[in-house]
Amino acid sequence: MVTLRPLTLDDAPAVQRICCGASVRYAHGYDFTPEQARATIGRIINLTPATGWGFGIDAAGDLVGLIKARRRTPATAAVSYILRDDTWGNGYATAAVRQLTPILFAAGVNVIEAKHHPDNPASGRVLANAGFIRIGSADFADSTGAVVAYTMYELRRRERPRTATCWSPHSAATPDSSGSWPTTRTNRWGHPPTGE
Repeated sequence: MVTLRPLTLDDAPAVQRICCGASVRYAHGYDFTPEQARATIGRIINLTPATGWGFGIDAAGDLVGLIKARRRTPATAAVSYILRDDTWGNGYATAAVRQLTPILFAAGVNVIEAKHHPDNPASGRVLANAGFIRIGSADFADSTGAVVAYTMYELRRRERPRTATCWSPHSAATPDSSGSWPTTRTNRWGHPPTGE
């Protein structure tokens, strides 16, 4: 099971293991020193909802990654994540993004943005699996200084729920003895939700 948890300075060795090797290829491009791991934890600990959010990604008691969201405007945040390379392919990043999004929406964020390096399509799959929509690309300098077209994604808070309880003209229901119509769960097209 994957959970998001606060970081402490005691996590510095685990953060140093996360931020090294293949994991940093498309991020900052270098292995963290113990001092850099502690500094990163310090920055995450000092985040406030006015500036951002940061958590450790814990899988069965093992700190396997970091996830952060930086508030860009009062209603927009940018999310990023990094996983230890020996934990890739287990769905941990997708689970972490899915857990972070309701926290951001509850804090008043309406749009969550994300990007990934073009040579890292696995990160794009994480975002797509978490409900993000690809919206295009934009040029950014990567860890080598080369300017490349990063793929851009966003997730918008829904204004109304996907399913609602309402009377459906497709039901064979009739008013009960009190004159009330029974309710039927339908999706936005008036059909029963998938799986029902």
